[in-house]
Amino acid sequence: MEIGSSIKEQRELKNGSHDELAEILNISHQSISKWELNKVYPSIDMFIKMSDLFDVSLDELIKGYKNFKETIIETYQQPVSNQNYHPMDGWEFLSNYWWLFFSIVVTIWWRLQTFN
Repeated sequence: MEIGSSIKEQRELKNGSHDELAEILNISHQSISKWELNKVYPSIDMFIKMSDLFDVSLDELIKGYKNFKETIIETYQQPVSNQNYHPMDGWEFLSNYWWLFFSIVVTIWWRLQTFN
C-alpha cells in the first residue's frame, strides 16, 4: 500500500476531511491532498502526529501493515515442534562444545602443574 492511500484510508476511517486534518496539523488542505496523491510526502514529525491522531502505529501508517510486528514474528520465528525436539545429551554437548571442554581440561592441568 502506498503512503498516500494509507493516509487517506485513516482519515476516512475517522470521518475527517482534508480541511479538518489540515487544521489539526496546522498545515494547508492542499498539503493533505498532495500527500494522498503521493506527489509529496509528509515530514517525520507529521507522520508522528498523524500516527497519534489516528491511533495507529507508524508501521501501519507508512507501510499499511496493521500487525507489522506480529507479521515479522510469524515470518521469522519457527515454532519448535515437540516431535522434532529432543534434549541434548552429554555426547552431543561434547561434540558441539569440545573446544570448551578442551580449554577447561588444559587450564586445570596447567593450574595443577603450576601449584605442585
